[in-house]
Amino acid sequence: MSYYTFANLQYLDGETIDLSELNGDLLKLLDENGLHHDVSKDMANLFSKGEAFFNLYGGSAILEHLLRWVSTQRPFVVFGVQGRGEELRDVWVREFQGGAVQFEQGPFVDE
Repeated sequence: MSYYTFANLQYLDGETIDLSELNGDLLKLLDENGLHHDVSKDMANLFSKGEAFFNLYGGSAILEHLLRWVSTQRPFVVFGVQGRGEELRDVWVREFQGGAVQFEQGPFVDE
């Protein structure tokens, strides 16, 4: 269970997501999950710049929850995220569409 997670995002179908359109609802989601609003800035970086560094207790599990939520909000956009936690083998990949995971691999360490 990593606290620090570095993530890369790739859009897989040419469509992109402007996370600023979802910011109000994202902040509500963060509140519901007891997460700091700074996470919204990290999410914005991930979706606009293609990479971000997260400080999340729960590592890939909570981040996957947030990514699945974004995918639900923009169901026709296909994107993949590769994450790396603190441990060498704490790596994972997820591809999302319509709020569902289309492909997953890892994490390779116990959470």
